Amino acid sequence: MDEISQHNSRKENCDLNIPNMEWSFEGREVFISFSGSWSILSDQKPNLVSRWNVLLKESIDIEVFHLNCSGSTEWDSSLVVFLNKIIKDIQKQEKKVGMQGIPHGLGKLLELSASNQSEESDDVSTFDELEKFASDLPNYLIQPIEFFGAVIIAFFDFISGRSVMRWQDFFESARRCGASALPIVTLISFLTGLTMAFVGSVQLEKFNAKIYVADLVSLAMVREMGALMVAIIMAGRTGASFAAEIGNMNLNEEIDSLRTFGISPISFLVLPRTLALFIMTPLLTLYADVVGIMGGLTVGTVVMDFSVIHYLEQTQAALTHMWEVYSGVAKSLLFGLIIGLVGCYKGMYSGRDSAALGKSVTSAVVVSITFIIVTDALFETTFSYLELR
Repeated sequence: MDEISQHNSRKENCDLNIPNMEWSFEGREVFISFSGSWSILSDQKPNLVSRWNVLLKESIDIEVFHLNCSGSTEWDSSLVVFLNKIIKDIQKQEKKVGMQGIPHGLGKLLELSASNQSEESDDVSTFDELEKFASDLPNYLIQPIEFFGAVIIAFFDFISGRSVMRWQDFFESARRCGASALPIVTLISFLTGLTMAFVGSVQLEKFNAKIYVADLVSLAMVREMGALMVAIIMAGRTGASFAAEIGNMNLNEEIDSLRTFGISPISFLVLPRTLALFIMTPLLTLYADVVGIMGGLTVGTVVMDFSVIHYLEQTQAALTHMWEVYSGVAKSLLFGLIIGLVGCYKGMYSGRDSAALGKSVTSAVVVSITFIIVTDALFETTFSYLELR
């Protein structure tokens, strides 16, 4: 008997050095009690974490978790770490935590641990973003150069007859860039000419020179507004479409499939779209110039009581030099090339998720319009310096 009682006494003393966790349910609340010695030097039960995970799965309908550490004989940072994990898991499920059974000192340590981890996560997040930006910085410079070089190679392959570009894709892209864009180009160009005529008439009327509204509208349309408005429309319409189409192919790994079969994505996807936009943008610009002049003609004949013949003669007199028209068409060629290359580039190098695809489409529009405005300013500066105006 003495040996048995002595054995039981040793077992109880051993259990006191082992951390333990017990719980009980009462309605939509669960009471969790921690007992034993929670010390780094004490024996740790390996199944405590698994037991907690089991409890968490069983507590789907539980609203409040009450924590009680009054049964712990001693504790150190090991209990703080374990309680911190429990509190995080509960908060992730948007449940409430009852801390009434937590000693004051332990509660302070838990608050301090939570605040330190929050600051550390913010610092790590900022550091990770800076590190990612630094690691991706060469790509921001190398990728555009590689893409542009690949386009040049694909263009020379096209000239030499070795390209895999399908003419069917080219004509389909030309139809979408050209004929499908006529309604929006017509509306914007007509309203642009209409607006310029109204604004110009207010100022020219002060000098009794309203007839020069025809000069103002015609020169502004063929020099600047025709090419610029068409380019902005195509950047928001077609450039975004290119980025979305190719980006979706990248998302579905279709571009990787093309490379696997030995087909160049640049020749197969980028080249027909870029060539179509390069050719159709000048044609749309000429069309926009005519429609914009018609908008000015509408104001001149309806509001200012000019005759159609008089207004058209004044327009013809203003456009004595065909360079005025050629300069706008020349700019539109480069605008179309910019929109096609930027849209396809953003699609080719978009991420592999829907959020990254949306960012690529937005970036394609913003970058295209920015390059268009900068290029237009460079053209005008060059024309002024060479006295071509």
